[in-house]
Amino acid sequence: MGVIVRQSISNTLITYTGIGLGFILTIFLYPHILNPDQYGLTRVLISASYISSQFAHLGMHNVVMRYYPFFKKADPVRHGFLFWAITIPILGFLLFTILFFLADDLLIQFYEDRSALFVEYYLWVLPLTLFILYYEVLNSYLRSLRDSVTGSLSNEVLLRIIVIAILGLYFFEWITFSQFITLFVLSYLTQPLAILTQIWKKGAFRLNPNFKLLRRPLYKGMLNYGFYSLFGGLTTVLVWNIDILMLGSLAGLDQTAIYAIAFYIGSVITVPQRSIEKIAAPLLSEFIKNKQWMEVESIYKKTSLNQLIPGLLIFGLIWLHIDSLFLLMPDIYAAGKWVVLIIGIGKLIEMGTGSNGIILINSKHYRVSFYTNIVLVVIAIGLNYLFIRRYGIEGAAIASAFAFFAFNGVKCLFIQLKFGLQPFSLKTIMVAFLGGFSIYLTAGLNLFDVLWLNILFNTALFLLLYLMPILYFKISPDLNELIQKVITNQRS
Repeated sequence: MGVIVRQSISNTLITYTGIGLGFILTIFLYPHILNPDQYGLTRVLISASYISSQFAHLGMHNVVMRYYPFFKKADPVRHGFLFWAITIPILGFLLFTILFFLADDLLIQFYEDRSALFVEYYLWVLPLTLFILYYEVLNSYLRSLRDSVTGSLSNEVLLRIIVIAILGLYFFEWITFSQFITLFVLSYLTQPLAILTQIWKKGAFRLNPNFKLLRRPLYKGMLNYGFYSLFGGLTTVLVWNIDILMLGSLAGLDQTAIYAIAFYIGSVITVPQRSIEKIAAPLLSEFIKNKQWMEVESIYKKTSLNQLIPGLLIFGLIWLHIDSLFLLMPDIYAAGKWVVLIIGIGKLIEMGTGSNGIILINSKHYRVSFYTNIVLVVIAIGLNYLFIRRYGIEGAAIASAFAFFAFNGVKCLFIQLKFGLQPFSLKTIMVAFLGGFSIYLTAGLNLFDVLWLNILFNTALFLLLYLMPILYFKISPDLNELIQKVITNQRS
C-alpha cells in the first residue's frame, strides 16, 4: 500500500507540474514564437503519429498490461516477455511504413492545397510514430513492474521542458525552423529512452525469449485480445484526433493552430477527471468482479457528481475570463473563442456521464466498445467533413462535441440496458443548474473600468453563487469531507 500511496502522490504532483508547463507552452510560447502555420504543423504531425502508433504496435500496448502477470507467474526471471513487447511492434511498424508509402500520393493530395508546409515535413510522421509507439508499449511494461511515475514524469514534465528549450533556440534564431522540427520530433525519443533506462536499473532488461511459455491457449488469447485492443484503441484515438487531421486538410494549418489552442483551453476542465478515475478504476474492477452492483452504482453516481462539480467550476472560471485569456496571445487566436465554449460543453457532458468506460471495460461486454467505436469513427469523419467545410473551426468543435456526446451516450445507454445502472441523480441536475445559472449571471459583467477589478469581482461572485450552495447543502459529501480534511491538516 505504501508504494501505491507514494506513486499516487508523485503522479499527482507530476500531473499538475505538467499542466503548468503545458499552459506556459500553449498560451505563452507556441503562439508568440511560431506562426500559426508552423504551430498547426506540429499539431498535425502529433495527431497523425498518435493515430499511426495505435495501428503500429498491434495491440501490444494493452496486451503487455494484461498478460505480463501470466508470464511472470510462469517464470519470474526468465519469462522473456520484454522480447515480445519490443519485437512485435517492430513488425507492426514495418507494416505501417509499407502502407504509409503506398498511400504517399493520396496523402499529398489531401494536404498540398491548404497545408503545403505539412507536405514538406510529412515524412517526420514515421520516426515520430516509432517513438510514440515504443513509449506506450515500454511504459505499459514498466507499469507492470509497478513503476507508474517514470512514464508520467517523461511525458508530462521531461518532454515539455525539452520542447520549451527547443522553442528558446528557435526564438533566438540559433536554429532554423527545419532544425526545430528535427529536434521537436527527436524530443519524443527521450520518452522510450528514459523508460528503457529505468527498466535496466530495475534489472528487468532481459531480451531472451522463452518459447516454452507460449502454449496455444496463451498465445491464442493474446492474439484475440491484441486484435480487439488494436482496433478498439485505434478507433478511440481516431475519434479524438480526426478533427485536427481534417482541419489541416480542409481548412489549413493556420486554422488548425487556432483550433488546437482553443481545444486545449476547453479541455483543461477534465484535469480532475483523471485523478477521480484513477481512484475509481480499481474499486469498480473489484466490485464488478464480485458482482456487487449496488456498490458499482454508488461509485458510478459519485464519479458523475464529483467530476461535474470541479468541471463546471473550471469551465466557469475559463469562460468568465476568456476574452482576457486571449489578450495574452496574438489577435488571430481570439477566433477560437466559440470553440472553447463548444468543446467545454462537450467535455462537461463527458465528465457528467461518470466512469461508464471503466464499467464497460471491466465487464464481460468489453467488446461493445470496439463495435460502437467503429460506428463513431464513421460518424466523426462524416460530421467533420460536413461541418468543417461549412463552419470552419466551429464546425470541427461541433463534430467533436457530438462525438463526446455519442461516445458516452452509447456507453451509458448500454450500461442502463444491461445492468440497470445510470450515473445521474437529482444532485447531478442541481449542480448542472447551479453551474449554468452562475455562469449566466456573471458572464459579461463589467462593473469597473479597471480590468483586474472586473476579474476579481466576477470570480468572487461566481464562486459565491456556485460553490456556496454546494457546500452549504452538502450536495457532495466527498467534497465537504475533503475540504474539512484540508482545514484540519492546516491547523495541525
